[in-house]
Amino acid sequence: MSPLVQKRILTATNDPTLFKLLNLLFTSEGHQVAQAISAAETLDKSAALKPHMVVIDDSLPNANSTDLCRRLRQRIAARDQAILVISSKTDFDDKIAALEAGADEYLTKPFDSKELAYRVKNLLAHVEASADARVEPKRHGRVIAFFGTKGGVGKTTLAVNTAVALNQKSGGRVLIFDADFFFGDVGVHLNMPPTRSFSDLIEHIDRLDSELVEQVVLPHASGIRVLLSPFRPEKAELITPEHVKQLLAYLADQYDYVVVDCHAAYDERTLSILDRADEIMLVVTPEVGPIKNTSVFLDIAEKLGLSLDKIHIILNRSNSDVGIAVQEIERSFKHRVQFSIVSGGRPVVLSVNHGQPLGIVKPDHPVYQEISRLADWIIKNSAKN
Repeated sequence: MSPLVQKRILTATNDPTLFKLLNLLFTSEGHQVAQAISAAETLDKSAALKPHMVVIDDSLPNANSTDLCRRLRQRIAARDQAILVISSKTDFDDKIAALEAGADEYLTKPFDSKELAYRVKNLLAHVEASADARVEPKRHGRVIAFFGTKGGVGKTTLAVNTAVALNQKSGGRVLIFDADFFFGDVGVHLNMPPTRSFSDLIEHIDRLDSELVEQVVLPHASGIRVLLSPFRPEKAELITPEHVKQLLAYLADQYDYVVVDCHAAYDERTLSILDRADEIMLVVTPEVGPIKNTSVFLDIAEKLGLSLDKIHIILNRSNSDVGIAVQEIERSFKHRVQFSIVSGGRPVVLSVNHGQPLGIVKPDHPVYQEISRLADWIIKNSAKN
């Protein structure tokens, strides 16, 4: 557990005097305190706040501390929380019943504040040690970067729907990271309100842990997780290439697939993503501007030492009647077009405008079927590495 994350303590009491004492004691030690005044509120706040410790006042009205302990322990989110019961009952059987129900400590009233502080310190140390002892298996997930040399080529639409398809087909953990730090649209494509973003992780970048990151990444109804780009330009300016490298290294250990929607520019942050990526999905449309820019990028990529083997050209809107054949495009690139996606027309536009990926609203659409085949290729190729 990261030392930068405050210890959260939930106090279940409606006794103003007791709460004032507990609040003073805990906040003086730098802890964050919340209060619940009923059993139902205790259960709700325990699930929402995920406190490191719950302190239950046995005189909580219309509540039984033994039953409350048991109900807390039945919840997965509460299994790693410490539970301290403060009770006026001195009978040994009452203490045993509370401990058997899941309490870690049982303190009788009146109590000495120094003893309470000592027990709380030990309980929190035990919680922290238990968390540190649990080593999550390293996933060595694949980083799939979507890059385009020009805006408007459909890169974000392809990235979002590929993430959805990977989640549906692989059964693994999938995250999409919006790395267009100034003008990212992943949140728009998924109809996700701007609440948390990469900028919330910057000050903790050297000490990332699952608890902290899970507070920032957002769950989507499709099953994927989403890490949004900053909402304000001044926040984006604070992100460095080193921040991006550290984040990708962490995410690749936590997720099976990390889909990155890159900014259409050659800045150092984007180049650090392309360098780290296992696969680069280079999106181009059959138009002179994108083709010229993509040809330049391939030359630059070779000079920068990027492996051309991991660059896969996706020709989006491949059936557009613009007089540029696939063979001409490949001659221009000296690199074959590996995937072709037809124009999606009105359904694709509507899916973007409504913030609903094709994979959710129109999974049988020809565009999504081709994206599904792209996801199949990524999964199969990942199994080889």
